[in-house]
Amino acid sequence: MFHPVLRHAAAAALATLLLAACGSGATPSELPVLPPVSTSPAGMTQADNAALDAYVQAKMVEGNIPGVSLAVMDNGRLLYAKAYGYADLAGRAPARPEHRFEIGSISKTFVTMATMLLVEEGKIKLDEKISTYIGPVLPSWEAITIRHLLNHSSGLPEYPTDAARAIVEGARIVPEAEILTLYKTFPAQRAPGVSWSYSNVGFDVLGIIVSRVSGKYYGDFLQERVFGPLGMHDTRIMTPVVNVPGKATGYLLNDRKRLEADVPSASLRNYLSLGASGVESSALDMAKFDAALRANTVLTAASRDAMWTASVQVRPQTPTASEINMGLGWFMSMESGHRRIGHSGGMPGYISDIVLYPDEGISVVVLTNQGFGEGAVPSAMSRHIAKMFRPDLPE
Repeated sequence: MFHPVLRHAAAAALATLLLAACGSGATPSELPVLPPVSTSPAGMTQADNAALDAYVQAKMVEGNIPGVSLAVMDNGRLLYAKAYGYADLAGRAPARPEHRFEIGSISKTFVTMATMLLVEEGKIKLDEKISTYIGPVLPSWEAITIRHLLNHSSGLPEYPTDAARAIVEGARIVPEAEILTLYKTFPAQRAPGVSWSYSNVGFDVLGIIVSRVSGKYYGDFLQERVFGPLGMHDTRIMTPVVNVPGKATGYLLNDRKRLEADVPSASLRNYLSLGASGVESSALDMAKFDAALRANTVLTAASRDAMWTASVQVRPQTPTASEINMGLGWFMSMESGHRRIGHSGGMPGYISDIVLYPDEGISVVVLTNQGFGEGAVPSAMSRHIAKMFRPDLPE
């Protein structure tokens, strides 16, 4: 949906690591043209949308994508849901809209929701220094506030240092407290509130703050306050247990060969499960999330509007591109008079996108089980699909 750096920020470095790590456990295969396998949600009756189906299948062939799962919502009502291709190539298991995919940086929107819930309860203040919640910090962190974390203007680095990653990606599962201690050694790279700079570190810290303030692991907080109440039964935080039923297998491309994106250690999965990128979800569950955002069933309208109000500029307008801004945990832009809000995410073996047009009532979620291949990109697909249902929208 946005600048390529934003689409791939959650996993670009990890993708290189995992491609190198794919050894005897990987299953390479040549890239055949995938047959047009598609499935609708269990128990749901909907007429096929031939134009949409043909478009998605063509994009899958173009991008060599094993599986796509999508949902289209009209003012919070599920309008169309379908999965295409395969959740698992080895077993030729068709993808289903119920399958879980790793959604990467879209996870940041859930940590944002958890934070705003605690703001509504008076337990967190947006303009309070983060040291209030996590204790003593480096001098370069001292002026950082919760708002700065949420809008990526904290000045914290995008990724952990190589030395820190060597620890958190080792064989030992590292607890949140130890990760926070490591993160606290990273100097901020600029003064907070001055400019936008994408920071996975900042959102990991935010997830830990949710844990500290709520008194429970932020993933448990999300389960109790968001996933459970919304009936998002196929949504969870990643765990060191990789092969859990109901999850689509992730794939990477390497020299025109497809490899399973095996994660090499339980500790790495624990690290990835922090706030910046740790959620797995299905297209159907993301439709429930969209409905909750539109109906204010979890957050108040004031909190939602705060998330969706421009807070810091990401990219200025140019003759060929619109201005992009950051709200609280969400990207936003104005395209030919139409507000567009969303987020995309990438993980080793997965790229996904969610886009919402608040004024037109249309939202689209696209989940794929291939990371960083050439060809079709979920953000371009989500825009095009939205336009198929609202022809006046730009792509």
